[in-house]
Amino acid sequence: MVCISIPSISCMIYLAYRVEKYRELLKKVAKPGKTILEIGPHVGLGTKLLKESGARVICVDKAAQSEDAVKKLGVEFVKGDVRFFDTVRDVQKIIKRCDVLCFDMGGGRFPDTVFKVWAIWSGVFRPKDSVIRNRGLAEFIQRVKIEDEHLIRDFEDDGWLKAWGRRYSKEFPSGLEEMKLWMEK
Repeated sequence: MVCISIPSISCMIYLAYRVEKYRELLKKVAKPGKTILEIGPHVGLGTKLLKESGARVICVDKAAQSEDAVKKLGVEFVKGDVRFFDTVRDVQKIIKRCDVLCFDMGGGRFPDTVFKVWAIWSGVFRPKDSVIRNRGLAEFIQRVKIEDEHLIRDFEDDGWLKAWGRRYSKEFPSGLEEMKLWMEK
């Protein structure tokens, strides 16, 4: 497990590869009264942990098996591909912000897709904490040695990286252009 630790914030982004560690982190951030947005609930094993915490959980996935499993748990579900902005809009009809963004897009080795999608969803829903499962991002961070002393070390924001000035357009395109190769028609 890799945890990016920020001095003024206990730990706003947790990163793991192994599903067991990912679920441990879900238990760590899930608290009663929090609103948790879970991207990629699969068959709901992590979702069950989140629900048991007393948090409000909204799940997003494109798979029918996810929809069936999550609805059996009594959790709100939005069926859609998280790479499409229409799916973001559908979730915005339910919530405007979340406390925690849990993000598991298969744990695979393609960190660019995971990071881009996480950046969009976190920019829209501005979570205080994020839990991400992805091998490629974990391996990337394991290899990083920061050599620029001018990079910000102490963040004075509420956890979603607003210090970077990220904003989203009110008029989303239909999807991320560079992901067209992977999107189903």
